[in-house]
Amino acid sequence: MNDNVSFNDEGFDEGLDDVNFCMLPDPFSCTLQIDVQKGEASYLKQIYAPLLEGLDPTFQFVTINENDEFDFSKAAADDYDGGTRKDFFHHCQAISVVLFLYEEFGRLSATNIQKNFDFSPWEFHHRVELPAQAKPRITAGQDFYETFPDLPLWSICPVHCGNEHLRFHLFVKNFKDMKSFYEGLTSKKATSVSAGFCFFTLYSQSGFDVQLSLKYMPEILPQPSNSSRLRLKIKDINAVMDILSDHPIRKSDTLWVVKDPDGNVLLIEETEPSSLSKMKKRLSSNASLDTSDYETASIDTGSLAGSINYSFERILSSSFSEGIPFS
Repeated sequence: MNDNVSFNDEGFDEGLDDVNFCMLPDPFSCTLQIDVQKGEASYLKQIYAPLLEGLDPTFQFVTINENDEFDFSKAAADDYDGGTRKDFFHHCQAISVVLFLYEEFGRLSATNIQKNFDFSPWEFHHRVELPAQAKPRITAGQDFYETFPDLPLWSICPVHCGNEHLRFHLFVKNFKDMKSFYEGLTSKKATSVSAGFCFFTLYSQSGFDVQLSLKYMPEILPQPSNSSRLRLKIKDINAVMDILSDHPIRKSDTLWVVKDPDGNVLLIEETEPSSLSKMKKRLSSNASLDTSDYETASIDTGSLAGSINYSFERILSSSFSEGIPFS
């Protein structure tokens, strides 16, 4: 998509760094998981690596997984509807990655990394602009770029002081419901910047933040992604059952699939599930159990860390080499 469309927004103010946030000990309490076909993860990492070199060089915040079971042809079909939607809407993927980087920082500066968008497969998608009366007028416009349909949009924003931010940005249809939902899910109060825009700081350390933001724009019709989903860690899914519109689907002992009010698929990882805690307590109090019983009840706490791969030797599958959309 190559539409030069401008919209208004008041959510891009670097002065927000002065707000005091509650810090979580786990920096990976919110990550973005992207599924691609077998053989395509290395190629996508080559595209994203120059953007993430300063904030996520080992792909732990943005993980890229090869998924043989996913129906990529269906995802491509879902991304386009044959022109049935009204033309005054600007269609885009619901989820974006926004990097707030120091404007003057050599090779890893916002100015230098922005240059990656000048080369294929990146294409300009749309622009968000501040209204003329906005104060302070720090960032006049924000450009979003895409690679392939259904994959996240990306944007670079310069900052001059405070922390750099890795922000997972959701364009939303139901702002009030989405704000309430993510406040309940993250146990954090959203910082509201303007009407239809808010953000959450999920992790903060000196020089670096991980944020989640929500933005409603009447001109944009966001589409839930089939290939990309947020993965959030919470203690116990039972504590958030009341805010889930659909019954969660269990993928493993500690991993669940849920949907937010806009229909975006989320992965919820339990860190202290009440069901397993009760099981462990019951097992430890039963002296008659043998070793095999304890092994059966053990919890797998595998790392989310990804691995970077710069190899150019892989042969690209048809969805990349022929430009066929995938998700």
